[in-house]
Parts: sequence; C-alpha cells; structure tokens
Amino acid sequence: MRLCALALCGLLFSGCALFSKEDGTEPVELVDFEPTAELDIVWRSGVGAGTDKAVVKLQPALDGDRIYAADAKGRVFAFSRDNGKRLWRQKTGDAITGGVSSNAGLLLYGTGNGEVVALSNEDGEELWRTALSSEVISVPQTNGTLVAAQTMDGRLHALDAKTGDVQWLYDSPPPVLTLRGTASPLMTESAVIAGFSTGKVMAFNPDNGLVLWERRVALPQGRSEIERMVDIDASPLLHEGVVFAAAFQGNVTALGRSNGRPVWNQEASTHKDMSAEGRTLYLSEADSVVKAFSTATGELRWQNDQLLRRHINGPQVIGDYLAVGDYDGYLHLLKRDDGSFAARRRLDRGGISGTMVTDGEILYVQTDGGRLVALEALPRD
Repeated sequence: MRLCALALCGLLFSGCALFSKEDGTEPVELVDFEPTAELDIVWRSGVGAGTDKAVVKLQPALDGDRIYAADAKGRVFAFSRDNGKRLWRQKTGDAITGGVSSNAGLLLYGTGNGEVVALSNEDGEELWRTALSSEVISVPQTNGTLVAAQTMDGRLHALDAKTGDVQWLYDSPPPVLTLRGTASPLMTESAVIAGFSTGKVMAFNPDNGLVLWERRVALPQGRSEIERMVDIDASPLLHEGVVFAAAFQGNVTALGRSNGRPVWNQEASTHKDMSAEGRTLYLSEADSVVKAFSTATGELRWQNDQLLRRHINGPQVIGDYLAVGDYDGYLHLLKRDDGSFAARRRLDRGGISGTMVTDGEILYVQTDGGRLVALEALPRD
C-alpha cells in the first residue's frame, strides 16, 4: 500500500500535468510589471541530463572556490565558481536522488538504491559508499566527523565521515501516506537536527544518537490520509542561533537551538527549503505564495500571491532581492522589503524545482533541464 501512496503523492506534487485548464486549479498567468532590476547571467554550464524528468532532489553545492552539481543519471561535476569552467567530471553510474553537498573534503550524494556515496571533492574519486535501509531522497550532510542521511522509510542514519561505517540509527516509522521527499538534516558540532514525516523535528547527540530534544511542528488533522499529511520536507534552517522548521499542512516555527523551546509559531504549509537574511525568514508555501516573516516575532511582513500554483521552489536571497524559480523555467526576482516583482528571466523550459544556492551576491541555479547558471541582480538605472 505504501508504494502506491508514495507514487500518488509523487504525481500530486511533481508538476502541472494533472491540472485542467477548466477547473480553476491551473497555474496563474504571469502578471506584467515595470522591471526595476535586471537578472544578468555571469556564466552558464551544462550539467548532463538534469533531473531527467524524475522526482528527485538535486541541488548544487558551494564550497570554497568551487561549485558542484550532479544529474539523475549519475554524472557529478565540479566547476570554477568564478567563471563556470568545468574542472572535472565523474561518471558514477548511480541513480542519484539526493545530492550534492560538500564539506571537509567530502562530496556526498544519495541514490535510489539506498546508498550514500562519498567522493573526494578534489578530483571526484570515490572514497566510500554505504548501503542504507531504503531510497535516499534528501541530500546527505556532514560536519566533517559524521555524515547524516535520511531515508524514505523514516530513518536517520549517522555514518563515520572517514569510513562510511554506521555509527547509530534512529527509526521514525512514517504514516501510510507521505510526500515523496525528506528534509536534509542540519549538522552542527553539538547536534544533528532532523525533521520527519510525523510532523516532528528532533535534535540528536552526534556522538551516540541520544535524543536531546523534540518538538511537534504540526499535528495531523482531518479524516483522509491526504488531509493528515504533515511531512517536514523543508530542511531545518539555523539562523543567528535559532532553528526554523516548517511542515506541510502545518506551521512554521522558531525553536531555541539548545533546547528546542518554541520562540514563535505561525500557520504555514511548505515542503520547500527556506532562507533567512538579517531579521527576515522567507518561505514558499505549497500553493506557491511567497511569505516573509520576522525572525524575532513571527510577524508576517508581506506576502506575494501572484505566482499561485506555479510550483515555485524555495526562495533564495540575492543582494537586495529574493529569487524563486517556477515549473515553466522562469526565475522571478522580488524586492526583499515588500515582495513586489523587480525582474523576471526564463532560464530553462524544463523548469526550476531544486534548491538554489547563493553567496549573498551571486545566485546559482540548477535547472531541471541540466543547466547550471550563475546570476547577479542589478538595479536598473
């Protein structure tokens, strides 16, 4: 029964193919506006087959003067962050479903066969691979000592970063029906923080896996299994000493880093990664409404509902602006102070669904069609 449920959910949230143009659930048409900024392409490079039309969680990873990316067919790439020149390519042969991340010399990804693989981020040489309990949809993370990865069966696996040996395991059996995806764990030196499809976020001692604290972000409600889905697929975010977590059909909440004590809580529904800058938290709701909250109080500062049902990805900061990509390959630039549109540019007709990364000034976007694009946002004269 679970396979059918997961397949159904993958269809429900993977795109617009199921929507009719006559029933009022179609993506809204893009509105016209007077641009006040420009999205300039700094460089672009090819990243193989991209997602290859699969429901996978692929995103680039910044590390030093390099940026790394992978496609669904197992090709992993390293590029110069400055000019996009390809430094190396590795053909792994894996069906990559979660990746990539890079830290402490390790380049990590997960596979549809339930493996976590570590490559050298210097030249792409395989260092180790470890078989886990099921498909790895989220991006594995490391703090240099430990590698944490979550699998579709609700388990959090902690591996030795040098050898890949399993150090400990936490099992959180998922409900009957879940979204196809899992949040990537948040790694610090003192804790591994993970969200689960039960609507809970938990912190673990990295040395032994003992639970440090746990908090419920959402409580299942309704009669049907779809109504009761409260997956935490948005990766927990650490910003200025506060952990932010959000659930599908649930809430967004701010938690104390050391004890998980709630600071504030607001109703929201998202399954995309969030971002924060200064005193503002940004998220894209499941219906593609972009919202900005005060990080201190949870007060809603603004919202933009003009991208409704366009299946946007998680927002990312680029200079004085906020960027989101949609199912039709458009990158939208919003003003950070009020959420109004500043610019728009189409990057790839295949769509933009993965998490984007930024250094604050340059935005790096991996499109579903297999392009890696670096952009900057400049105000118009």
